[in-house]
Amino acid sequence: MRASTRVAKGTQVAFQNGRFILRGRYGQGPTKLNLSKSGVSVSSKTEIGTINWFKPRYSSAKIGGIQVRGKNALYLHALLAVIQLLVACTLIAVQAIVISVQVVYWLTVTLTQRAQRVWAKRHAQAIQAAETKWLEAFSTREAIWLYESLKWCFLHLGQGGIRELRPNFKNQIADELITYLAASSLPQPLNLEILFGCLAESYERTAGEEACLELFFDLDNAAVASGGRNQLQERLLAAYAACCGIDLTDTHDGSERAESK
Repeated sequence: MRASTRVAKGTQVAFQNGRFILRGRYGQGPTKLNLSKSGVSVSSKTEIGTINWFKPRYSSAKIGGIQVRGKNALYLHALLAVIQLLVACTLIAVQAIVISVQVVYWLTVTLTQRAQRVWAKRHAQAIQAAETKWLEAFSTREAIWLYESLKWCFLHLGQGGIRELRPNFKNQIADELITYLAASSLPQPLNLEILFGCLAESYERTAGEEACLELFFDLDNAAVASGGRNQLQERLLAAYAACCGIDLTDTHDGSERAESK
């Protein structure tokens, strides 16, 4: 015979075959406070069962339809806790590695971009300084000196002579140009392109647009007559055109037509 009643929320009192029974469970979430005639205990529900922290022998676990209690249940809970801990540590380690890789990548990209900006700024400053220096030096030169300098740069240095800048005691103009190039901090053949452009701009100011355009055609024809323009000569002609305002327009047959702007 059994009779029971609820005296408070979570608390139940019962009489069964003359025995007094007291049960109570309190709390929210997986951990609850248990009340009975024998005292108070705290239990936590897990994925495989329940752990009783004050009375471990009342712990239980169920795996694969098999339920165990007492110490065996505690061993299963401990094993599950170790596995969960290892999984959590592994996830934390993976996340830490991913974050570290992302930080290193971000730092590398940021530092590379900053270095590129600094290098580009210094490169532009070096080019501007060289242009200012050479234009000032060539401003007092006569047209014939500039004319011969352009021809020597294009036909000699432009055909491979830039690789070996050696003094030529028989050609004073060549020696002066080699001195300018040797004193420049710009790399080859960029220094030659800047020098050639400054010579062309100075020649245009001294001899006029018509003479400048005529010399452009003469240099182009000389390169074609010697077997065709190489890549360096193409770049020199482009620098000449840019500094003198010559518009290079492609024709229908694939050749170029130069016009003074």
